[in-house]
Amino acid sequence: SKVMEVLDDRVGLERGLVGLVPPDQNELVIYALCGVPDLEAGDIRYQPGEGVVGEVMRRGSSLILHKITDDPRFLGRLGIYDTKRPFIGVPILSGDEVLGVFAAQPSSSHRELLGERARFLEMVANLIGQSVRLSREVERERKALREERDQLKRTVRGQFGFDNIIGHSFPMRQVFEQVRQVAKWNSTVLIR
Repeated sequence: SKVMEVLDDRVGLERGLVGLVPPDQNELVIYALCGVPDLEAGDIRYQPGEGVVGEVMRRGSSLILHKITDDPRFLGRLGIYDTKRPFIGVPILSGDEVLGVFAAQPSSSHRELLGERARFLEMVANLIGQSVRLSREVERERKALREERDQLKRTVRGQFGFDNIIGHSFPMRQVFEQVRQVAKWNSTVLIR
């Protein structure tokens, strides 16, 4: 959202959106919209090839339209685009993998600037793609560490739990209960 606000304020690229394909899914989810206070990001989804945004995702290459309504794939279901102005949609890539779509409308209709603005959007989309890739890698590593931690906890509890200590009498059960109470803190305890 912040990237799109800066592009709107300083570069003249308005009505932007960022859509990402969640891991293990095949649909584009819109996560950020600029200039549209009424729409809730995350509720809007596109299938590959659906509308001009879905077409950018399917092709994995940029799409420049001199007038957005000239393209029959334009759905207009978001209601955010000025139908008389150009549209630029670029894929967010990580290597050959399409992570999402970054799209915006230039504030002016100067055709000679569309290619330059598309290249600029591609550079910004590459930066977004790097951030998304790194974020997903960090999340995968966190998940792996949580799973490893949980597995180690289960192993330790199984090998060194109270069930492995011999003693079922009432005094031994009292000792186990006392040990459970003090086990929450990192302190030395002497049981006599």
